[in-house]
Amino acid sequence: MLGTTTFKGNKIIKDSEFEALIPQKPNRRFLGLPLYPYLAFYQAASVTYDSAYHHRKLDSLTLEYQRKSDSLEGNPRQLKIVQRKYARKIARTRRRLTEGNDFMRIFGEPPVYFDSLAITKNAEKLRGYLFNNGFFENEVRFTTDTAFRRIRTTYLIQENRPTRLRNVQYSISDLRVDSLVLSAKDQSTLKSSARYKGDAFEEERIRLEILLRNNGYYGFSRQSITYLINDTISAPATDSLFRQVDVFVRLEAPNGQESFKAYPVESVQFEVLPPDNSPDSLFQRDTTRFQDIRYVFTDKKFSPRILNSKMLIRPGKLYSQEDERETQRQLSLTDQFRFVNYGFDTTAQGLKSYFRAIPLDKYQVTADVGMNVIQLQQAPGPFANLSYKIRNIFHGLENFEVNLRGGVEAVTGFNDGNLYRSQEMSVNTSLLFPQLLFPGNFRYRFGRYNPRTQVGLGFNYVNRPEYARSSAKAAMTYTLQPSTTTFINLSLLDLNVLNTTRLAPEFERLLDTLQMQGNNLFNSFRRSFVSDVNFTFVRNTNLFIGPPKKASYLRVALESGGTSIGILPKQQQFIENVFGNNLQFFQYLRWNVDYRRYLPVGRRASLVARLNTGSVYSYGVNSVPPYEKYFFAGGSNSVRAWLPRRLGPGSSPPRITSANFTVEAPGELLMEGNLEYRGHLVHFFGDINYAIFLDAGNVWTLPTTTSAKTGEYAAGDFRWDKFGKQIALGTGFGLRYDLQYFVLRFDFGLKLYDPNRQEFVLDEFSWRKPFNTRQPNYLNFNLGVGYPF
Repeated sequence: MLGTTTFKGNKIIKDSEFEALIPQKPNRRFLGLPLYPYLAFYQAASVTYDSAYHHRKLDSLTLEYQRKSDSLEGNPRQLKIVQRKYARKIARTRRRLTEGNDFMRIFGEPPVYFDSLAITKNAEKLRGYLFNNGFFENEVRFTTDTAFRRIRTTYLIQENRPTRLRNVQYSISDLRVDSLVLSAKDQSTLKSSARYKGDAFEEERIRLEILLRNNGYYGFSRQSITYLINDTISAPATDSLFRQVDVFVRLEAPNGQESFKAYPVESVQFEVLPPDNSPDSLFQRDTTRFQDIRYVFTDKKFSPRILNSKMLIRPGKLYSQEDERETQRQLSLTDQFRFVNYGFDTTAQGLKSYFRAIPLDKYQVTADVGMNVIQLQQAPGPFANLSYKIRNIFHGLENFEVNLRGGVEAVTGFNDGNLYRSQEMSVNTSLLFPQLLFPGNFRYRFGRYNPRTQVGLGFNYVNRPEYARSSAKAAMTYTLQPSTTTFINLSLLDLNVLNTTRLAPEFERLLDTLQMQGNNLFNSFRRSFVSDVNFTFVRNTNLFIGPPKKASYLRVALESGGTSIGILPKQQQFIENVFGNNLQFFQYLRWNVDYRRYLPVGRRASLVARLNTGSVYSYGVNSVPPYEKYFFAGGSNSVRAWLPRRLGPGSSPPRITSANFTVEAPGELLMEGNLEYRGHLVHFFGDINYAIFLDAGNVWTLPTTTSAKTGEYAAGDFRWDKFGKQIALGTGFGLRYDLQYFVLRFDFGLKLYDPNRQEFVLDEFSWRKPFNTRQPNYLNFNLGVGYPF
C-alpha cells in the first residue's frame, strides 16, 4: 500500500508546493497517528458487500426502465416522470457498484496502493514545476522503502542554479498605451532581479488586460500580449550562483492596426423590466433623464437621483471594466432587483451602455418557527418569527420592515434549580435608506461603497417568574462597505429605556445579597436610560466556503455612553420630563478588539487562533456601566470549560447560592485567547467535522481609587503582578455538522487550570462519570449554531 511521501534537497521551493502536485494520497490517519480508522471502516463494511448483486440490480433496472419507456412513447408527460425516477435509481445503483455500499462510501476510505508508473509521472511533474519556477537545470530522482507493509516514497531534488530576470522591457507601438503601462510599471509582476516564474508571466497578462480595460480599451484582450525571452546571457564571472534572462513584453494592436482603440461611453440607459413573463403592453412605461443617463421604468418607479449615485458608468467617461462590474454589484445590493444584467453596443463614436433589471416583489412576508435549546438547562423552547417587508416604499429604494417575535423558554430560577417558563415578545421596525442621510449633496458621494442608513424602533418584553421587564430602543446607524471584505458601522444615535415592572420578593432579596457581594446585577433592574455613540470596523477575508484557506478576521468596536449628558446639562432634565423621574443615567467608554487567524493544515484541516480583549471604563455620578455593557467569560464562544458568563472575575470564588451556577460574573476588563484545530471526519448529507481546542481567559474588575490608595484589592480586581495566575485554562473536543447553510456544533470543555483555586485541576476529572456536575471537574457540554469564531 501507499505510504508517506517526503521531499529532500529542496531549499527554495516549499514541500507544500510539491505536495499539491502529487495526486496520489495515502490513506488518512487520525490526528497524525499511525491509525487508519477510515480504511478500517471500509474493510469491515466490504465483508458484506456483494458486487454481483449490484450488477444484477443495475441490469434489472436498465431493462425495467427500457420496457416502461417503450410503453409510454405516446405519453410524454408520464415518460418524463419515469425518466427522472429511474435516472435516480440507476445512478444510485451504479455508484454502489463502483464505490461500494453506503457505509463504505460515507464512513470508509478505499485502500490506496502503490503505483510505480504514477511515481515516475510525479517525478516528471516535479521537474516541470521546478523548470517553470526558474530552475532550468533541476534534477529529480526518487527512492522507495517499505515499512509496516507500506511503501514510502522519497523524492530527491536538486534545484541547482535559479534563473533571474535581468531586464524587463516593454515594446508598445501605441504611445498612449505605452505611457499608461509605464505609469503602472511598479505594479508589474515581472521585476528585475526576481526569480523567473512562469505564473508571473500569465499574471502580468491579466494585470495589463485589467489596466487597459479600466482605461477605455473595451476590446483589449490578453492575447495581444506576447513575450520574447533571451536566455543566452551568461552570468557575471564573479557570480555563477544564478542564470539571467532578458524579457521583452510586446503589445501589438490587432489586425495590423497601428494603435489600440479607446472607447468613451457615448450613452447610458438603465431600464427596469416588467415582472417575469409579463408583456410590456400590460404596463405603463415612464422615461426620464437625469444627469445624462436615461431611466426607463415599467410598472414601478424608482428615484433616478438615488439610482444615479449607484451608476459609476457615466456618459463622456472612458469605459472602465471595474466601473461596469461595480455598478452591477451596487444595484444588486439595494435588495430591489431580482437580477441586473448589463451590456454594451459599439459604435463609431464609442459605447452605448445599458443595464436591465427585473424588480423583486414589493411586498414580502416571511415566517419561521424553531426550537431553542438553552445551554444551561438543555431544555427546548419554541419560538416564532414573522417579518413583513415593503420595498421601495417612498420610491427612493427604501425598505421598510416590521419583525414580530415570540418565544417560550425553560429557564432555571435564580434561587433554585427548578425549571420555569419564560415568555419573550418583541416588535422591531426599521427603515433602510440606500444612502447616508447627511444634509446637502454630500450623501450622494458614497455610491461605490454601498452606503446605508438604518432608522429603527423596537420594543421588547420579558416575563419570568422572578421579574417582568420591558425595553424600548431607538437607533440610527450609518453603514459603509468599502470592499467585499470590509464593513464600517457608525451609530450617532442609540437610545434605550429599560423598565422593570415587577420583581418577585425573593428575587429582590437575592439582588440585594449579590450587591453586598460586589455583583451589581441590581442596576440592571432599575429604570434606566442608556444612550451611546458607537463605531464598528470589520475586516473579514474568511468565507467558510471550499477547502481551508489562509484568512483573517478583525473587529474593532468603540463606544461612548452618555457623553452628551456632561456636555448638555439640560439634556438629563429633558429626558426625565419625557420618561419620568428616578431614571438611572450612565457615562462610560468601552472598546473591544477581536482578531482571528485561519491557517490551512493539510487538505481538509485548519488551525484557528483568536485573541479577544476589551475594557469598559465608567465615570460620572453612577460610576458603573449598564449591566449589558460588562464583559463576560465562559460559554460556547469563550472558555468552553466554564458555563456561560460564569468565569471570574479574577480569582473570585463562585457566588454562593443554592444554585450558584445561575449567577453571572460580570467584569470590566476581558482577556481571552483560543486555539482550535479543525479536521474532517466523514460526509453524510453534510460534512461531519471535529475540533480539538485550548481556551484561555478571564474577566476582571477595574480597581477603584480607594483600592489603589489603601492597597486593599478585591479578588476580582486586575493587577499586573497577579493576572497571569488568574488566566483560566480549558481544553476539549467538539463535533460540527456542516450543511453549508447551517452548522450545528457540539463542544465538550474540560478545565485544566482554575483561577479561583490557582491550581491545575485535570486530575479531578473522572471518565467514569464525565458529565456529573457534582464533580469538581467535568465535561461541560456546549451546544451552538455556527462556528465559535
